[in-house]
Amino acid sequence: MFADWRYPFLWHLIGLGKKENMKKVVLIMLACFGFGTAMEASALEDYVGFSLYSVKSSESGINNTAAGFTGMISARPNEYYGYEVQGGVLGKIGPFSSSGEADFSIAGFLPLGGSGINLYAKAGVDDVYSSGNVNNEGLTYGAGVEYQGGKDIIRLGFQHFNVGNSTLSPSLSANLIGVTFLFKLDK
Repeated sequence: MFADWRYPFLWHLIGLGKKENMKKVVLIMLACFGFGTAMEASALEDYVGFSLYSVKSSESGINNTAAGFTGMISARPNEYYGYEVQGGVLGKIGPFSSSGEADFSIAGFLPLGGSGINLYAKAGVDDVYSSGNVNNEGLTYGAGVEYQGGKDIIRLGFQHFNVGNSTLSPSLSANLIGVTFLFKLDK
């Protein structure tokens, strides 16, 4: 019903087409963000934000590049580790016209003195749902550098995951390379 009459342009823009397919992606994203909200209650520092990515994949020697957008919640009990929940929409990856992604990761941070610059690495589980009813649950990892200035964080980094499923479709490695903007929530 939601996709039928209120926002048909959004479903077309995302490119997944069938509302049944999108329901799965939306449910996974809502579950991850719900879990992230529950995490927030116990954390000392909580951030929300978004990422803009260039999605790169390779299939049979052919490189594919597309744009991606994700939303993120980051809960940090201290300056050395945290939990992150992320979900979003990615463009064409290999033979898939579009994909939706949701993940939960544990992140570690290494502050570089009092400069506000941190190195980070993260690892976790993800679920990628692609056009053509292709779903893949797996592991994800990423790394990068972030600058924490006041209440805001800007991050440059990458994240890796697999798209597709080797039993039903080609399994592709995909890398998200981009920038993330996080904003501290006041309590």
